[in-house]
Amino acid sequence: MGGHPTPLLLLRGLSKSFGPVVAVSPLDLEVNAGDFCAILGPSGCGKSTLLRMIAGFIEPSGGRIEIDGADVTKRGPEKRPTNMVFQSYGLFPHLTVAENIAFGLSLQKRPRSEIDDRVDATLDLVRLEGFGARAIDKLSGGQQQRVALARALIMRPKVLLLDEPLAALDLKLRHQMQEELHRIHRDIGGTFIFVTHDQGEAFALASRVVVMNAGLIEQVGSPENVYQKPASLFVADFVGETTILGGKRRNGRVILNAGREFDHAGADGPVHVVIRPERIHVDPLGLPTLIADRFFLGASLKISGKLASGEDIIVRIADTESADKFKPGSTVRLGWDPMAQRVISGTPQ
Repeated sequence: MGGHPTPLLLLRGLSKSFGPVVAVSPLDLEVNAGDFCAILGPSGCGKSTLLRMIAGFIEPSGGRIEIDGADVTKRGPEKRPTNMVFQSYGLFPHLTVAENIAFGLSLQKRPRSEIDDRVDATLDLVRLEGFGARAIDKLSGGQQQRVALARALIMRPKVLLLDEPLAALDLKLRHQMQEELHRIHRDIGGTFIFVTHDQGEAFALASRVVVMNAGLIEQVGSPENVYQKPASLFVADFVGETTILGGKRRNGRVILNAGREFDHAGADGPVHVVIRPERIHVDPLGLPTLIADRFFLGASLKISGKLASGEDIIVRIADTESADKFKPGSTVRLGWDPMAQRVISGTPQ
């Protein structure tokens, strides 16, 4: 028959206010079975509030939540087919690793043999074989994170919710755990929704990214789509490094303050052009740019410059041996392929 799959998670008009403060404005969101969905945004944008409403820890002010076709808006967390992994892990220090993982099944009074079998299988899944009898305080931060993940996964939730689960880990361990989360998601084919302010983490893990700002969803799409085709100036500026140049459109032609012109259909008025730094290059016919600084980043070189319009421009090149072309204080002409630019209408909010 074709058509779109029925979403596993459906949010309609979901909102939350704390007194006069609006944390989440009415929003709609669909998440399909098997998605690894990242909710990305700056601190205070409402992403954790949204996740806690899905989990049942916060009651919405309006709207509804459906999971697998059932309205769960009024159900408590224990009556939803979800489980949550918190940033603080929330492990019981007086219980062993195996007892922590088995806790939810023990509350359900499952047969001892079933609990033991599922604990063993889940320990294998998170690569903690042989750690069942270990005390929690004898584990590293990464191992404790795996136990918290195992405790949620053993309950076989339809939707696994993760609230900044890797924020407490150091950079190297965080990267290792990103790879582990990716592997676990692939192995079990589950539906994961995680909150993060780290765009690198969101792009590394997610199949879909939800960008939030001030309680609203700004854009939903694949990591590639969100990065290459930002839907708003906020997304363009928040996601990755970028050059944003102002101008105006009149009669189907855009004239940039920096001096470049090109045809582009749309309403007359102010526009901004967004270009990612890796798409900008040396061009004999390009815009004269005063090189302000350059930064060696190992695998690449980042160059910051100033255009005649006073606007900043950022360039990133993989060929670090070309650094001599970009000496601070020198002037270089820079350009980009028109296919690399994104035109966004209107003035910043």
